[in-house]
Amino acid sequence: MTEYRGFLFSIIFIIVFAGLVVAIPSGLEGQGLDPDRVVPLNTAIIFGFEAYENWTMVSLNAFDQYQYTFNLRDWSFSHYAGTLQLGAKIKYAGFLWLGQLDSCEFISSAGVNRGAVLGSQEIDEDAENGTANYNLLYLVNGADAGGFVLYWNSTEYENSIDAFYADDVNFMHGVGLASTAPVDITSLLVGLLLLQLPNCPPLINLLLATPIYAAVVFLIWFIIKESMPFV
Repeated sequence: MTEYRGFLFSIIFIIVFAGLVVAIPSGLEGQGLDPDRVVPLNTAIIFGFEAYENWTMVSLNAFDQYQYTFNLRDWSFSHYAGTLQLGAKIKYAGFLWLGQLDSCEFISSAGVNRGAVLGSQEIDEDAENGTANYNLLYLVNGADAGGFVLYWNSTEYENSIDAFYADDVNFMHGVGLASTAPVDITSLLVGLLLLQLPNCPPLINLLLATPIYAAVVFLIWFIIKESMPFV
């Protein structure tokens, strides 16, 4: 009877542990109470960009454009009446630019292709709490061009167009994934069982993993023992 109690305990422990892990909220810090300003984003933690370029509306020039060099290419970002365009400059002989762009398409986090011109209505549909993020694909060949994020203070502006008119929208173009990027539940469990949790001391990781291994080993032993006759 004692062995069966151990069996039931192991089953319940694994089920409860898995349930608690799945129930971990995606954002443990939360937004706080009554936020009245946009907190600068830590991209390495939130979006996992290995490298990025960020700018604001006030960084645009007189032609509502922002020029920058990023990821070994020169880029041009433009804004007009709430619509956005982004592309890498096509240069001849390595230095001559005649205004042509290798334009990018904006792919929403839901997988919707918004095309090479991103409108404010589409931004509002894709945004959550004043933040919209997209995958960038080159229009010509469909190659990956990184990620694009725009965000504004959703407590102060009801929608993106209001934030655009107030020149209070922030932009970010990033590539790659940092080693501190968010991990999903599967990666978290694998990291725990392999004693490779990020930013976790080995001894603490071992203490967390030991009950799981003990329960699994006990279940395996119990099943094998009950399957063998005359034991």
